[in-house]
Order: sequence, then C-alpha cells, then structure tokens
Amino acid sequence: QGLDLSMILAPAKIPPEFLGAYAQHQQDHQLDRALDNRLIELAEPALERGEKVSAEMDIVNTNRVVGAMLSNQIIRRVGAGMLEEDTIHFKFNGSAGQSLGCFLARGVTLEVEGDANDFTGKGLSGGKVIVYPPKVSPFKAEENILIGNVALYGATSGQAYFRGVAAERFCALRSALPGDQ
Repeated sequence: QGLDLSMILAPAKIPPEFLGAYAQHQQDHQLDRALDNRLIELAEPALERGEKVSAEMDIVNTNRVVGAMLSNQIIRRVGAGMLEEDTIHFKFNGSAGQSLGCFLARGVTLEVEGDANDFTGKGLSGGKVIVYPPKVSPFKAEENILIGNVALYGATSGQAYFRGVAAERFCALRSALPGDQ
C-alpha cells in the first residue's frame, strides 16, 4: 500500500528496429543434417527388438547434441524403461561438438577417442559418456583440457568417464541419484 510500481510494470518501449517478441519467420535448424539421423538408422535393431548394436565413425565439432534425437526415439519407441545398459554403443574418433550425450538415455554408450566441446553429458539421463585422448597422442591427458565448459550440467543419472582435464563449471547443477558413478 502506498507503493507506486508503475515504472516497473509499464510496458517496455519498443526500439525502432525491434525484431519482435515472438517468432517472426521460420528457422531452419538443419536437423536433416544431424549425425543422430545416422545413429537412429544404425540403432534400428535395438529400437525394434532390443538387439545390441555398435558402430565406429568419425565425429567433428559441428556434430552437436549427438545422442539427443536418438534418446528421444528410445523414449518414444521403447518407453520410459529405456534399454539395457550398453545395448547401443557408438565409438567416435575426432572432436565432438557441443552437448555430446545431451539427455542421453539409458542403454546408449557414446565413446569418443579425441575430445569434446562444452556441455558434454548435459542432462545425462541414464546413458554412458566416455571421452579420452587419441591413443597415439604424445601429451599427458592429465595435464590437458579434454572436455569443455559445463560438463554434466543438470545430469540426473548415468555414467561419465573422462581421461583428462575438464574446463570450468564441471558438474554444475548436477542432480545426483543413489548409485550414480
């Protein structure tokens, strides 16, 4: 009572070149080019019949959010129980882009011989993420950055194995569950 809040409750002034407060045009996120499309194709036997699947391929830092679309397919097609551990195992060689293993579902293992960018294992949801330097690398893993900032942000369950140094904000907002490693 007696407080004048009109200055903070008043609508903001709209600048002359304002683009809008909501979507004004269609955006192309190029999901048709995502590596996950290939992973889903390779994982069909696991998604359909629960059969074990594995493959090895290269990865580059423009491959972002690897595992998220696959995890979505697991939840939609298999259900909340997901898959048995290590049903799907993909080994990558190279440098993974942002959010490798994002929201990764149980039953999926993503292994990278190389390095990974920021948000590795973001929202990890039962899956397994493994990152280590190339076996032929001449440097000491324990003295070099292997994964980027904010690894395991918001992770709730699963496993992560990193052989090297993590950048800043490691495990920020991680929600540990009993039995997690």
